[in-house]
Amino acid sequence: MFVLPPPPTSTKNALPGLLPKRKGHDNLAPVPEDQEFVNAPPEFADRARDEIHKRLLLTRNKRNGPADSNGARHSSQNRDHQPRRDSDTVSLATTSTNGSSVFSTPSHTTNSTGSTSASSAASFIDYFDKPRSILLQDALPKTFYDMYASELLLDSHNLLCNGRPKFTKRELLDWDLNDIRSLLMVERLRPEWGYKFPTIEFDTTSITTSASTAKTPVPQFRFQLLPLDSSDDMIIRCLVESDLYLEANLDYEFKLTSARYTVSAARKRHEQLVGRHEPVMILSKPEWRNIIENYLLNIAVEAQCRFDFKRHCAEFKKWKQLQALVKKPDMPPPSTIPQRKREPSLLRRTLLKNTAIKSTSSSIPEETLPIGTHTAFKGSSPKISLTKDEKSMLWSQCQSQVYSRLGLDWTPDRV
Repeated sequence: MFVLPPPPTSTKNALPGLLPKRKGHDNLAPVPEDQEFVNAPPEFADRARDEIHKRLLLTRNKRNGPADSNGARHSSQNRDHQPRRDSDTVSLATTSTNGSSVFSTPSHTTNSTGSTSASSAASFIDYFDKPRSILLQDALPKTFYDMYASELLLDSHNLLCNGRPKFTKRELLDWDLNDIRSLLMVERLRPEWGYKFPTIEFDTTSITTSASTAKTPVPQFRFQLLPLDSSDDMIIRCLVESDLYLEANLDYEFKLTSARYTVSAARKRHEQLVGRHEPVMILSKPEWRNIIENYLLNIAVEAQCRFDFKRHCAEFKKWKQLQALVKKPDMPPPSTIPQRKREPSLLRRTLLKNTAIKSTSSSIPEETLPIGTHTAFKGSSPKISLTKDEKSMLWSQCQSQVYSRLGLDWTPDRV
């Protein structure tokens, strides 16, 4: 049991001193007043010390088990039989063995706690360092209310079934694929990802069938970080280096020009909105999303126009080749035909005879011609090519058709 000391009678007792070790239970050495810890009878001090030893030993035995309890009991007996030194003074907090005290836990408890903390820290680090992978449907956002202005979301008739405005759905080449890629551009890392981008797994069963013999190319998906407070150069670089329309193989210069134009237009709108010039735009989420979708639309239209242009060029070449193979009547030039006269002319009879011979030979089927003649006839067909004006005309037609179909008021340019 603990005994509270009486209030100190002098300022020297205000600060506790060290309690000296006693030589025995009965004969107590005199202790100077400035070195005493408590002002209590000696028998109460010994009783309190023994009670402290007993409680510490019981606590240690319960934690260490039987093997440690024997050693602790043996060490306590040896300590009781050893003579106490008069010159040593120890505090009440250091009377127990193994560094234990009244106000501290045993060393094995500290070690176990430290090992537990270390293992927890290791598992925490492994949790974040472990590469993660998630499915594509889990990687896509579930809601879109913060990506568009509120006035666009008020009318339910102008919304798709997923909650996005209808203008986000375009009838363009590979639009759905690249629209999904644009939704994987995020403004911040998520805590559930461990503040790292996980890899995205795509279920290929949705694009392959059992009847298809050829291997279908699997599209690639990845996250891309574009913070709301990015600089203009960072936004441009992020757009150009994205996977948007990766399969179209658009040239780098066109993508760079489109990204610069998109960011420049976004900066003008932002300055009109905030009323001042900002070196680095602090974009809202709708502004941020508008930049991505405008760039996506620009390169999607370009990819569609280039696809249509190649198809129209091939069709036009085929038409020109058919026109070149059309047989025309084999007549002499008008200047070589003499004027008709009343009397028959020898020259006229000769020309008419040659014309009849040529018309007869041209009516012979190709199958009846000799092999060498048939081969020479096929090899003599000229190579069909398009002029610059024809290409420019076809390109303008392709652009006009795409712009009209999408309802865009863009002006067609030239090749």
